[in-house]
Amino acid sequence: MKKILKTIIISIILVSCNNDNFLDVIPNGTLIPQTIEDFDKLLEDPFVTYGVWTNLNYMDPDLYMSDLTYNGLTDMERQLQYEWDESPYGLTKDDKDWIDRYKYIYIFNLIISEIDNADLGNRTESERNKIKGEAYAQRAFEYFILVNEYAHHYSSSNIDLPGVSLSLELDLDAKLSRATIGEIYAQIEKDLDVAEPLLLENAEDYNQTANFRPGIASLYGLKALVALYKGEFENAVTFSDKSLEYYDYLYDYNTFSLATPGNPWSGLTIQDFEGNYDNKECIWNRNLKQTHFNPASLYSTELADLYDKTNDLRWTLFSSQTNIDEVDVSPYFCFAAFNYYTQSGITTPNIYLVNAEAKVRTGDGSGAITILNKLLEKRITNFIPLVYADDQTTLQVIKEERRKELRMTGYNLIDLKRYHAYGESIDTYTRTNPSGEVFTLEPGSDKYVVPISEKIKQINPNLN
Repeated sequence: MKKILKTIIISIILVSCNNDNFLDVIPNGTLIPQTIEDFDKLLEDPFVTYGVWTNLNYMDPDLYMSDLTYNGLTDMERQLQYEWDESPYGLTKDDKDWIDRYKYIYIFNLIISEIDNADLGNRTESERNKIKGEAYAQRAFEYFILVNEYAHHYSSSNIDLPGVSLSLELDLDAKLSRATIGEIYAQIEKDLDVAEPLLLENAEDYNQTANFRPGIASLYGLKALVALYKGEFENAVTFSDKSLEYYDYLYDYNTFSLATPGNPWSGLTIQDFEGNYDNKECIWNRNLKQTHFNPASLYSTELADLYDKTNDLRWTLFSSQTNIDEVDVSPYFCFAAFNYYTQSGITTPNIYLVNAEAKVRTGDGSGAITILNKLLEKRITNFIPLVYADDQTTLQVIKEERRKELRMTGYNLIDLKRYHAYGESIDTYTRTNPSGEVFTLEPGSDKYVVPISEKIKQINPNLN
């Protein structure tokens, strides 16, 4: 069986590197896992975490590129994404975000299809149900990631617009068209509903040894995000409350210190925070990027101006006016994060912010301030608790805190999409490249949507 699993793993790697059929993970005729233990090993793959929303990184208006950092981009598609180009991959380049997500969807489909018939071996029925629940939850998460990258935001006027391919079977030859945004969200919710009782009865609150696999807090965290993104704010309160009931750990930044005082590029003395799989705030791991120094990611002026540069530890620990090579980037600031993983997965800070936003949107502004204060007291030195004034002011504070807390994760771009879908005002953004060309991102623009690459559409014309 180890040989079988090795064959599967090798085929996955080959698909990543040389993709002629982006769903061709396990070749026709290859044997598949047969025991519960075999299927468990398929889920024990940390590489599922890598490269989520990488297309969004340079599209995010909160990231700035100076001439120096723009010219330091070795991949032309990243320069084009910074310019909000509508065909950054051209005719010949692969889009790893798309390929990797469907690679893992195939694996989760395989588990869902075969787990009920697998031999128990030395495992139990409880373990079978846990693996089955995880596979449904993982598939839901993959589609949540995909639909928010490659489609407009969910709203009553957008639900019939094209989303992404909805692959639920093991047909390697299928040339699937794009399901609608509404259909994708319906499937996400269906998968989470199937997973819920299976995980409640058989899973831990939080998988501390493999945080890329969901626990109960993770499941409710994703249900909360889905509800928030659909504008179902009462449900978002309910699910985020449940998630935090199961697990609500926050690091206290007041206890952090830099390895070399005064040098944010030296990293922190606390290792697990910067790590990928041992970060205690990360309850469902999917990371956007590990390194933010080659080239440096700069804070936009608008984002930098939001921070209290004296007391906000998110600023003092993670900003520098020199890059890692000590080159001055002033008047701008680098996101000084060496060997640090920015999380696009489910984290407790994100769920705190979801809870706060959903509460103020349902008229519980004072409750929103209470939950927000619990987060901010762990982030700001000399913190003076916020006092509730009115819902509109509170909502604006929460939006700003999302930008500061979740910077460089891809969430800001998607948040802008959803605020516009809610009917709320967002800015028009402009950028200029070193050649002096000006690029504009307007509210509701198709440029908020990552286009499916031409190479993938040539393989499957039904995606056009």
